[in-house]
Formats: sequence, structure tokens, C-alpha cells
Amino acid sequence: MDCEQKPNRRLRLQRRLHGWSQEDVAAGLHRTAERLGESELGVDATMVSRWERGTRRPRPRYVRLLCQLFEVPAEQLGIVDDELAGPVPEDDDVERRDFIQGLAGLLAAAAVPAAPLGGEPRERVERTPWLSGRIGADTVDHLEGITIALQSLGPTQVSSRAVLGPVIGHLEALRQLLAGSLSSSQRARLCSLTADTAGFAGWLRWNMDDPDGAARYFVVALDAARESGDKALAAYLGGSAACQPPYRETPRRRLQQLEAVAWTDATPSSRAWLAAKEADAHALLGDEAGCLRALDRAERALEDAPGEDGSRRPRFSAIDATWLQGERGASLARLGRGDEARAMLLPVLERLGAECERDRLWLGAALASTYARDGEPEEACRVAGEVLERASRMQLDPVVRVVEGLYRQLGALGPRPAVGELGERLRLIAT
Repeated sequence: MDCEQKPNRRLRLQRRLHGWSQEDVAAGLHRTAERLGESELGVDATMVSRWERGTRRPRPRYVRLLCQLFEVPAEQLGIVDDELAGPVPEDDDVERRDFIQGLAGLLAAAAVPAAPLGGEPRERVERTPWLSGRIGADTVDHLEGITIALQSLGPTQVSSRAVLGPVIGHLEALRQLLAGSLSSSQRARLCSLTADTAGFAGWLRWNMDDPDGAARYFVVALDAARESGDKALAAYLGGSAACQPPYRETPRRRLQQLEAVAWTDATPSSRAWLAAKEADAHALLGDEAGCLRALDRAERALEDAPGEDGSRRPRFSAIDATWLQGERGASLARLGRGDEARAMLLPVLERLGAECERDRLWLGAALASTYARDGEPEEACRVAGEVLERASRMQLDPVVRVVEGLYRQLGALGPRPAVGELGERLRLIAT
């Protein structure tokens, strides 16, 4: 219903902290309603804009869906009565301070000073000297430090949704700098940093089960890498753009895209990673010989990785013998070689620390699939349940979808208490 115009700064703040546009919020509400089995919505970006400007207030149904989407109570979204929510700050400086604190909290976890982001994009450039073209000698090093700090959060237990907002803010700062007057060496470094950051944003979108959003960021990343002349990074990004979650995968298409990658430009670690992605595609096709050949190539590439000087992007920190053993185990699981897969996956899962949480979840899902294929539904459900709990907490949607597929596969074995319990846990997450 109509109401007195009063900007809803809390709703806008939450949207910006997530790195979402108003179109993203509208699309998210549609997905949330669909997931809950509700009827079609009439919301679009214009309606979200009206809510933020205060010219309209969301109806109760939208209030409930907004709380589901942002995963915060209505009070934090500024969409309850003022007497219940308390005063909404009128001063833009207060909102800017809250936004900066939200970003700084994430960056502080990586012990790197936060870039002074806040306000609208043009305003940020005008108010911040090192974003307005006056670049000192240490500016690019500082930006690179922020990039590394953000990327260090990616494989951990921090959800991709929480990291995406700061990453997009950092990417925006880099792109604003590139619009200014730079020396050729500065432009090359900043383009490479932009490519690295945009590629990371693509993987965060991938983790959120948003393949279209991921693809857009990978395109930006590839363009920036090519402009910078960073061939090693471009090779890795080409492989990144080829990957899809398993339930969306077209393995032959992935193989075709990987063939177009200039492997000779890639670092040894990137070549090992690319070969592992090729092996995974062969395994999806049931091509055991092709899979094992690709894994052997990954192992040979990994032998050269210790000679890397660490100055070339991407800077892999987890591409090592343990990582490759996990990749081999996951591929063997896809090929139906359960005993061999478990012999590799179980020790890897024991060794992985909190800094490899996403790898742990993907490998755990592969392990559960070996038990399901070998007719051990109780053990499959036990492992899948542990994976599901952690993946839902991290909002790692592709892993949740894999567990859903595993549940359907187990259901074909007939009614079993463990399978029923796994299904109930999935339903609770969906609601």
C-alpha cells in the first residue's frame, strides 16, 4: 500500500552488503517463492526501487520472502512498523559508516586494511584520493593485498554470499581506476588484478548456483586478462568458464572449451587444475581411459609446480598432492570404482583443514555417492547428511543440489529409515 515517502535505508544497506542490484533482489524473490512452491510474484526491479525509496511498502507476503532471501529479521530490513523497528537513521553518513563497517569486518578477518568504500560509486572515487587517479607507488600493492585477502576467504567456511559484496565493491574500485589516466605498467597490473577479482566473483556466483551470473563475470575477467597481456591468468579463466555444476554439466562441451585453452600459457598449477577438470568431464562421460590419462597429466604438471615463483596469477595455495588425490578419488567415484575411490577420499578428508571447506564438501558428496552406488544406503545417508548440514550453513547451493540428486537415487532402492531422514532434512532446508 502507499505510504508517506521515507527512504528505507536498511533495505538498501542489506542489498548493497550482498553486492546485489535491484534486479538481483527481484530475481531472488522469484526463486525463493518458486523454491517454497508459492504462486508467481509480480515483483520487479521497479518495485524494489519503490520499497527502497519509501514510495511503497512491501505487502506481508513480500516481507516474509524478503526475510527468507536476506536471511535477517524484518527489523533489519526496515520493513516493520517504526515503533517496533526503532528509528531509521536519516543521515547518509550513518548509512555509509554502517556499510564500511560491514565490509571492514570481512576484510579484517584476513588482516588487510579495508579500502575506504562507501557511498555511491562516483562519490567514492571523488572522496578517496587513491581512487581518483592520484596513484602512489604502493597503491597497486595495497589493492593486490585486498584481492588476496578476499580470495583467502573463498575456500573457507565463510559463505559466498557474504564475500560477494566486498568483492564487487573491490572490483568496482579497480574498474573506476582503469577509467583514469595511468601509465602502461600501472594499467597492465590493474587489468590483471581486475581479471583475477572478476574471476573470483564468477566462482562465488557459481557457488551460489547462478551460472548466468558466473558466466558474465568470467567474460569480464577474460577481457581484462587479455588486455593486461596476462596469458597465464587467461588460460585459467578459460578453464573456469568451461565448468558447470554436475547437474548442469554438458561434459562434451566442457572438453571442447578446454581444448581451446592455451595450456602452454598456463602455470604448472593451472595446468594440473585444467587437467583435473578434463578428467572430471571424461568421468562424467564414462570414459575411463580418457579420465586416467588426464589425471596422469595433472600429476606430471604438479611435479613442476614447486618451481613457480608465486608472482603469476592465479595464486593457487591448495593445488598439491593431497588436492590431486582428492580429485582422482572423485573421478574414480564417478566411474563407479567405489573401493578405489574411498581408499583415496577418506584419508584426504581427514587431512583437509578449515581452509579447504569447499573441497571437503565436494569430496564428501563424492564419497557418499560411492556408498549409494555400492548398495550401502545407510552409510551414504550418513555421509550425505553431514555434507548437507555444512553446505546449507555455508549456502553452497550446488552441493545441496548434488545431495538432492543423491537422495532421489537412494529413493529408487526402496523405503528405508535413513533415506527418509535425509529427505526430511532436505525439506527443512527448502522451507
